[in-house]
Amino acid sequence: MRSLSPEARAVLAELLRELSFDARERAERSWRQNKAPMAVYWKAVAVYAGHLYRIARLTGARCERASATRASEAEVGDGAPGHDTPRSDPR
Repeated sequence: MRSLSPEARAVLAELLRELSFDARERAERSWRQNKAPMAVYWKAVAVYAGHLYRIARLTGARCERASATRASEAEVGDGAPGHDTPRSDPR
């Protein structure tokens, strides 16, 4: 998605947003009609489209900042407090 022009990314983001809204409506309709498998399917479509919408709407600068933040968090991960302590709940 980074290679897309800002205009193309904006169009893609809007399409994904509309898909997410439509899929949520279909999930609700399927649930009301007691069609649980279809409701779950459309709910998943809505969630995936929503996540991709959020990625697509990032601009180039924000995308670079987000990548830099993730890279710096990965470097800190092992030495961060609480990362080497055992879990208190027995899962």
